[in-house]
Amino acid sequence: MKTNAQHTLSILFQHIEIFFNLIDYYNVQSKTISEFQISVYESILQSYIRKKVADTHDQKRIASALSLDNLKQCNLLAYMNDAKGIFRIQNDLLSVIKNIDSTRLRELGQPDLDIIYAQIKTQYDYFVQQQGHYSHYNPEFMEHLDALMTIMQEIFSKIEHNVRALDGSAKRLSEIVDSHNFEKHSPTEQVKKAFAEITRIYQRNILPTLAFLTEEAMTKDSSAIYLIRKIREAFSQTTFYEEASAIATIEMRLLSFVEVITQIRRKLHQYVEMNQRQRALYNAIEQHYNELNSLIINQLDSKLTGKTLSSQHEFFHRATIFNQLISWSRSSLTKPLIELPSDLNTQEAYEYIRSNLKDVEAFQSKKHIPAKKIIDVREHILKRKRVERIKRLMHSFHATECDDLYLEIHRYLSNKLDQYSLKDIYDARAFLYKKYTITTTLKRNTIQYNEHELSYPIKKIVEKNQYEITR
Repeated sequence: MKTNAQHTLSILFQHIEIFFNLIDYYNVQSKTISEFQISVYESILQSYIRKKVADTHDQKRIASALSLDNLKQCNLLAYMNDAKGIFRIQNDLLSVIKNIDSTRLRELGQPDLDIIYAQIKTQYDYFVQQQGHYSHYNPEFMEHLDALMTIMQEIFSKIEHNVRALDGSAKRLSEIVDSHNFEKHSPTEQVKKAFAEITRIYQRNILPTLAFLTEEAMTKDSSAIYLIRKIREAFSQTTFYEEASAIATIEMRLLSFVEVITQIRRKLHQYVEMNQRQRALYNAIEQHYNELNSLIINQLDSKLTGKTLSSQHEFFHRATIFNQLISWSRSSLTKPLIELPSDLNTQEAYEYIRSNLKDVEAFQSKKHIPAKKIIDVREHILKRKRVERIKRLMHSFHATECDDLYLEIHRYLSNKLDQYSLKDIYDARAFLYKKYTITTTLKRNTIQYNEHELSYPIKKIVEKNQYEITR
C-alpha cells in the first residue's frame, strides 16, 4: 500500500527514532553519514516495528509507508542504487533529522540527571530502611523491587541513547569547524553557531554527565552511581541473586560510558579553547582599533583632516620591539634563519607574523626542494651543541670599542672554544649582544689560522647608549 508524501512525512516524524538508530549505527561504525546501506535500514526498520508497534495492522502500515520504494516515490530519497545496495536521503530532510537528533541531548542535562538521582534516592531510602529483611512474600517490597528494576533499565536506555547522539553531534560540529580555514577567512555564521553549540554541549551535557558517571564520584552520597552500588551490595548479601546480578550489569555498563564521554570531552575541549582564543584575538583587535580610532578623531580639524600619527607615538610603543629582529645565516646553511629578542611579547609577534604571511613571495612561488643530504645523527647533534656553546660564550663577549670585529671574535673564541675554526666567527657574529652597533668599512683584512685563511671586510662596533638600547 503506497501513501502520499504528506502522510509519509507524518509517519516518518512520528517514528523518527528509526532514523536516529540509523544515524547512531553509522556513528558507531565511524563512517560518514552521506550514504546508507539498504540492508542496514531494512534491518533497523523491522527491528523497530517488531519491538515498538504491537498492532498488526499498524505494523503493516508503517512498514509500507517507510519502505524505500515508497520513500523514493514520494521524492524523499536523492537516489537509490539497488545494484550497490545503497541509498541517500534528500539533504534537506537529512538536515532536519539531524537537527531533531540534537534535541536528544536535552535528557543529559543537569536537571534531568537530578531527576534520575531523586528516583534512585527514593528507592535507596526504602531498601536501607528494610535493613536486609527482603522477602518474596512482601507485596510492598516486591512493588519497590519492580519499580527499581524498571528505573534502572530506563536510566541505562536513556544514557546509552543520548551518549550515541552526543557522539554524533560532536562529529557533525567537528566537521563544520575543521572544514573552515581560519588563516585565510574569518569565521562564517555557520562556524560561529557551531562554536556556540559546542560550548553549550560541553557545559550543559558533557561535564554533568561525566561527573555523573565518574567512579571518583561514587564515594559521595550525592552521586546516583554511589547509591546504585550500595543497593547492589545490599542485594548481594541476600537471596535475590538475579536482581543483584542485573543491577551489577547495568552499573558496569553505565561506567563503561565514561571512556566514550571522556573522548568526546577531549575532542570538544580543543574547540572550546580555540573559540576562546578567537574571541580573545577579536577583543584585542577591537580594543586596538577603538584606541587608534579615538586618536585619529582627536587629530581631526574643522576640515576633517589631520596630521599623521608619529611612529614614536605611545600607541606604537608595543610594536617597537620588532625593530630589534635579527636576521642571520650560518655558513653551513643556505636558508636564512631569524632569532627573536628574549623579551619579545609572543602574542604580538605571532599576530604580526600571521598578518604578513600573505605578502611573503616565497609562499606564492614554486617550491624548490633541496637535495636530500645523508647526515649522521650523531654529527648533527654535535653541530647543534657546538652552536649552543658558541651562543653561551658570546653572552660573555665584551668590547667597548673595536676596530676589527671579526679579529676580536677570532681571538676570543680561539682561547675558549675547543676545535675552533674560522667559520665559527659567522656563527658567533649572529649572537652578538644587541647593545652594540655594527658598521662596515671599505677596508679588508685577512686572518690565518690552522692552514686556513679568511678574507673579509673590516667591521667596527660601538656600544649603544642607554636610549638606543631601549628603543
